[in-house]
Amino acid sequence: MANPAKWNDLVGQQVQIQHHGRTIRTGYVEEVTAAADALWIEAHGIDGRALYEKAQGHTVLPFTEHEGADRGHRG
Repeated sequence: MANPAKWNDLVGQQVQIQHHGRTIRTGYVEEVTAAADALWIEAHGIDGRALYEKAQGHTVLPFTEHEGADRGHRG
């Protein structure tokens, strides 16, 4: 498994949000709090903008092309 990224370095990048080792969402990081303890994932389709917090047990992994089909929505 890849190492979780430093959250403050992820703005604008596509990532996987994981909770207890399971991917629960893939999307683009829109914003990170000043303390880098929470981040917002952009809204896309039926998935609204969402906040994920380290204190809730979430980890974030940068998305890489070899991990599956293109899930991006930027063009």
